[in-house]
Amino acid sequence: MSSLNEKSLREVMSTISKLYESFGLKMILLKENEWINVVTVIDITRRKVEDLNNKYRSLEERLGKIDYGNFKIVFQARPISEFHDVVTELESGYLNVGDLHTKLLARKPQEMVDQKIRSSSYILRVGEHAEYSCYGMTLSMNDTPDRVLSNFGISASMLGVRDFDDLARSWLGLDSFRAAINIHFIIPIYATVTGIQYQGGNEIKATFKMDQRLFDDCIIWLTRKGEGDYAPILERTKYDIATCENVTQDGFVYTPLRHSFSALGPNDIICVDLFHDELGLLDRQEMRMADFAIQTPDPFSQTFALFDAGKNMENHLLNPKDEEDLVASFSWLLEMIDIRSLKLGRDEMVRENKTGKGSADIIAYDSESNKVLVVDCTIGVPLESKIDRIGNTAKYISRKITSPVKAVIISSAKCPAVKDQAQKYYVKILDNTDLEELIGFCKGGRKFRHRAKKIVLGN
Repeated sequence: MSSLNEKSLREVMSTISKLYESFGLKMILLKENEWINVVTVIDITRRKVEDLNNKYRSLEERLGKIDYGNFKIVFQARPISEFHDVVTELESGYLNVGDLHTKLLARKPQEMVDQKIRSSSYILRVGEHAEYSCYGMTLSMNDTPDRVLSNFGISASMLGVRDFDDLARSWLGLDSFRAAINIHFIIPIYATVTGIQYQGGNEIKATFKMDQRLFDDCIIWLTRKGEGDYAPILERTKYDIATCENVTQDGFVYTPLRHSFSALGPNDIICVDLFHDELGLLDRQEMRMADFAIQTPDPFSQTFALFDAGKNMENHLLNPKDEEDLVASFSWLLEMIDIRSLKLGRDEMVRENKTGKGSADIIAYDSESNKVLVVDCTIGVPLESKIDRIGNTAKYISRKITSPVKAVIISSAKCPAVKDQAQKYYVKILDNTDLEELIGFCKGGRKFRHRAKKIVLGN
């Protein structure tokens, strides 16, 4: 955990102000004699105010604006320069949102700045925070939000949702309205160990992503331990991340690190720690070597490997001559990890009354998650127009069928920064690095197909 853990908001306010660009407010309000603040989520993010406001507008368009006279949901982004002003408002028991002057239902808001920050398990891990460790703090009230709403005559059915938890999850990104929380701060630590891969012999590859603000003060520890919770450390190596190979894009640093241990045994455990001088431990990942033992391929995989398609799939994915190679090979890969797929070829358009509503190179379906994928493939870095197009295709199809639909772009290029841009269109991008990881899991046999599926189907 980061050393933000167990410090007070007062102690970390200056650090937060240095590391973040903006914060967002998502609020549920009731009006009796004045607006009463039932739940407010404050996202401390690194995104710009304009980007956050665009995200919130998109959320309103997708989920529907809720404004029923005495009840409304409000979204607003504020610059980090106003952080101290917002905290001062909260301490007084009020919060201004545009023209609204809202009263908090919180107990003892004046004690907020001295409250300890803790790792936050209350957050629904979706959207832009999903890949990071998050910390948070709360202000409590005397009742739960769902009971407050009910006491004011607000029911879930009148809002067109199944229950109040639908409001919590979909509009605010929280798990539930059944905890007595009025104000919830979410503070993501923008650094993560994105993967650990076995390279053969005694070599492993660890990959990292972090905000550029954290970069200069970060180090990496690589540790090899024996099996069991109390096993001794066998080897340990420290890297200054500034001396490693790095790529910087759009404010993030991406680092691939290859390391050779003196030996690797089948029962060893590899630990990767990303540490910051001021914030402490940012992220930790572990890998059991036993999990990476090569499995005996099934008959389907064995047969596929006999054909040129099986022999060339990896090269077609990572170094395609053209987009047709990439489309075909990714459809093969989906089948290899038990996701049904169809390559559409020339008949890629979806139409309504002869009007084009979108297109895709591949459609796919995973029966375990009941998810449909619409997939576009490109050998370069995807343009914003391509991201927007496949996102709109998924939206159209989702209105026509009863299963969730996910938009995915496959790129043989390395384009980590564009992945963040694609989030606002609700599009997932798998680039060259992701394809390498998928290929590794495919080679591991059926035992690792669930991991490959997680890469394709995850947030």
